[in-house]
Amino acid sequence: MKNVIAVMLGLFVSASVLAQTETTGPGFSGHVGLQSDRLMRGVTMNSGLTAGAGVQLDWNGAFAGLNVHQNDQAGDAKMMAEMVAGYGMDIKGVKTTVSYNNYSFRDDWDNKLSDFEEVQVVVSNDLGHARYHSGLDDANDYWEVGTGALKYVNVWYGDWEDTGSNYGVSAPLGNHLGGDIAVGWTWFDADSASDMEDDDTMWITYTVNF
Repeated sequence: MKNVIAVMLGLFVSASVLAQTETTGPGFSGHVGLQSDRLMRGVTMNSGLTAGAGVQLDWNGAFAGLNVHQNDQAGDAKMMAEMVAGYGMDIKGVKTTVSYNNYSFRDDWDNKLSDFEEVQVVVSNDLGHARYHSGLDDANDYWEVGTGALKYVNVWYGDWEDTGSNYGVSAPLGNHLGGDIAVGWTWFDADSASDMEDDDTMWITYTVNF
């Protein structure tokens, strides 16, 4: 099943790129930053100050990227790496993105302890977003809806199958000292099928984009 979805995604990306009537050269972007706590879908990935970085290559809607951050919540893992490849298109202000995501937990660059894979679909516009992550093999599905249309804050709600649901609010504070600062609060409601506990986290992030 995993190979079939990967091939379908590859064909979709290839066909979409070839269908472009206007082409542009490849673009490179990235970020480095600090977070008071690292959360993923409401679940703490690293407690306390967390460093992270990411890079992405874009070309006519197709993209590939890598994000890495510290991890202290997955056994002996010291870092989590997210590798992503996909394609996005914008039609009349509605952006749709399809991607393959691989999340790996490592104790160093050369030693992967565990991983899981997903196919993700995201639809967004100026009012908000909806996303669905279809887990491959035995990975759990995840969905989320959110909006940034409120005057000062962003809000969201998401549910991770057999893991728990999360909701929260965040607010951008602008660019200071060369980086973008945001603050927020997230509540995680653990699923009865998981061995996790309910949790809530106040957090702040500082990100330098390039």
